[in-house]
Amino acid sequence: MTNAYGDDRPQAPASMGRTVVIFLLAATIINYVVRQTLPVLAPQLQQELHLSSLQYSYALNSFLAVYAVMYPLMGRFVDRIGTRNGLGLAVAFWSVIQMLHATATGLRSLCVWRALLAIGEAAIIPGSVKAVAEWFDAKQRGMAVGTFEMGLSLGPLIAPPLVVWISLRYGWHQAFLLTGLLGLIWVVPWFGLYYTPAGRAANPAQNSPYREPKRPIPWTELFRSREAWAIGVARFFADPVWYFFLFWIPKYLSDSRGMSLSSIAAFAWIPYLASLVGGLASGAASGWLVRRGVNTIRARQWVMLASAILVSSSAFTVYLSRLLWVLVVMSTAAFAMLLWGATVDTLPIDLFPSERTAQVVGFGGLMGALGGILFTAGTGYVVQHYSYTPIWVASAVMYPFGLVLSFLLLRRSQPMVEVTPSTEAHV
Repeated sequence: MTNAYGDDRPQAPASMGRTVVIFLLAATIINYVVRQTLPVLAPQLQQELHLSSLQYSYALNSFLAVYAVMYPLMGRFVDRIGTRNGLGLAVAFWSVIQMLHATATGLRSLCVWRALLAIGEAAIIPGSVKAVAEWFDAKQRGMAVGTFEMGLSLGPLIAPPLVVWISLRYGWHQAFLLTGLLGLIWVVPWFGLYYTPAGRAANPAQNSPYREPKRPIPWTELFRSREAWAIGVARFFADPVWYFFLFWIPKYLSDSRGMSLSSIAAFAWIPYLASLVGGLASGAASGWLVRRGVNTIRARQWVMLASAILVSSSAFTVYLSRLLWVLVVMSTAAFAMLLWGATVDTLPIDLFPSERTAQVVGFGGLMGALGGILFTAGTGYVVQHYSYTPIWVASAVMYPFGLVLSFLLLRRSQPMVEVTPSTEAHV
């Protein structure tokens, strides 16, 4: 039956919004389980494939470099062919490539598979944010983004026990095969159930004036956009610190705190659990402010300010001797990082039409990955020649610096007002 908006797509039931978020959360968890499989298996693979630590870093960088380039390109890809097809094809692609890792015989083949993996995985955040833009209004988007970005923490929590168990029981080849299979299982119901809601309905008090759908933003216009650069610099200065927490915390606990592998396994997960709570708190905090009449952009900025202050506490890590307080400070910082991250990933929905959000998120991901490449390379050099102290200090100041630049770029910006699905979806 043709609806009031002249097409045959169904209207948006409230329950479908929750279903969409569950799908996005599952995809994000799978994305990070797949991404973390190689780091978990690194000691075993270095022996079996005869890789030095430096060669292993080449495999890591082959992923990150391609990821940086593909993040905005995959965002544009999803904008062009739609959320259902774009995200579904990306998950299927990275799943197949993950399974092909089982054929790696040396450095060259491993680097090829890691580079190809980055192409598909680069779509997860742009595609998910676009789905949120299609299903939720301004008051609910922060919570929706914070909910699916729980996967950024759940994936690293789940990957070590899952991958190690598969590897010890069946071998490292099967670890790549079975984790790749997870995405192919996800794709089937996604293609069967997801659709873009038909009419965007009209709440005159909140959603007018109506805006016609637009094409993906031209690259020249994107690079001239103050709003896009505000998101980009926020990611450029913040993402590298999150990469430091993902890739260096276990090594820091071993090098500087003298912890054994069993002790690291017992305690290193705690900051990631705190980051999980931070992702949820992001949507709750900004949504609470929006419901009380705070301008949407200002609400996001207040949350970013609180996040930057909390992350700055990480500098105290180098001055603490008791492990308990080290973990408290690290957990506080990790909580704030996802509080910040989910908020920044909501800004493209607030500032741009839904047809352009994935591309803008992709641009932010490009900037974050570039910052991560630079910071990761610098971390290795500084730790080898000096200590972890300069890295902790840099981690503490990067968020405030990114916050100031982002505030300046957004000082005249107003939230994008466009129509939303006729039946509000609730998380």
